[in-house]
Amino acid sequence: MINSWFLDLLWLYITTSSVLVVLVVFLLKTPKRNLEEEWKQLEIEKDEAFENRVNLMMMNGRSDVQAIKYIRKEKNLGLLHAKQYLDRIKESKE
Repeated sequence: MINSWFLDLLWLYITTSSVLVVLVVFLLKTPKRNLEEEWKQLEIEKDEAFENRVNLMMMNGRSDVQAIKYIRKEKNLGLLHAKQYLDRIKESKE
């Protein structure tokens, strides 16, 4: 009986320790991932000629979706960053 009780406690100790280690690693990696996303956002430099082309597209009746696709293709950005880029262009136009 004592032997089975000891094995149960050992199993509980190993399981909880493993879960805690995984959680600590996950929590330590999460802020780093967020910093990398912010860095990618800072890399988008202002390009007057490109912004003028996008503005011209918008004035010619192109939709936001088409403009975002164009920005993604030309600047090699993700969807969120391309949307933020388009929003910045729209704000600067007004």
